[in-house]
Amino acid sequence: MPPKPRDPDSVYRVVQFVAAHPDSWEAAAAAGVSEAAKTIDDLRVAQVVQLDTTVREGRVVAYRVKLKMSYRIDRIRTIAGETAVVQRLLVVANRTVGGPRVATLVRDRLGRGPVEVHLLVPAITSVANLTLGIDPLTAGHVLADPEVLAEATRDVAAEAEERLAAQLAELVRLGVRSATGEVGPADPIAAIDAVLARSSFDEIVLSTLPAGVSRWLKLDLPSRLQRRTAIPVTVLEQPEA
Repeated sequence: MPPKPRDPDSVYRVVQFVAAHPDSWEAAAAAGVSEAAKTIDDLRVAQVVQLDTTVREGRVVAYRVKLKMSYRIDRIRTIAGETAVVQRLLVVANRTVGGPRVATLVRDRLGRGPVEVHLLVPAITSVANLTLGIDPLTAGHVLADPEVLAEATRDVAAEAEERLAAQLAELVRLGVRSATGEVGPADPIAAIDAVLARSSFDEIVLSTLPAGVSRWLKLDLPSRLQRRTAIPVTVLEQPEA
């Protein structure tokens, strides 16, 4: 069957990904597509444009591929046989994932039409505080045990994944057409920039703790983010648990 022709009114974006895998170029390409599909809702074409390897001590340790991927960035979708324009929201939250005000906002946006949500959980943790401890003999700071730090990091990442999965299920229950998500790097600006580089949104929603407690508000994250993008930024201060 010949491929379905592209809608002449649709708009596509092309991005480049570099993926690596220890087994083969095919496995690297598959891993790259799988990772891209986590945040790209309408991935259409992935073209391999370059192959190379990473070599150490005379042997190949990783196969790398550079991929060009195209995906649709307009808001036109076919839902139940009818054409509709969806709203795409990027919701950024960490400790407030699942906060009640996120649900209230999503219900409001659903009242205007179909909604797609990508949930970003920057891995902001208290693990950084473990890198320094107090030496009881000198009352000075010493480096924490690397194994303790690594274990704490894994635990925090696992907890973030659990919160993310629970909130994605809740978004689907609320009626969100497509709910995707990821745990990103600790720096919220870097995490958001990475997502915006490969997808597009109509609104960014920052869910945070109340003023006076929120690290993001102390860092003036909303204003810094608004200066970096033309996308409207909505701030939700969630009540403390």
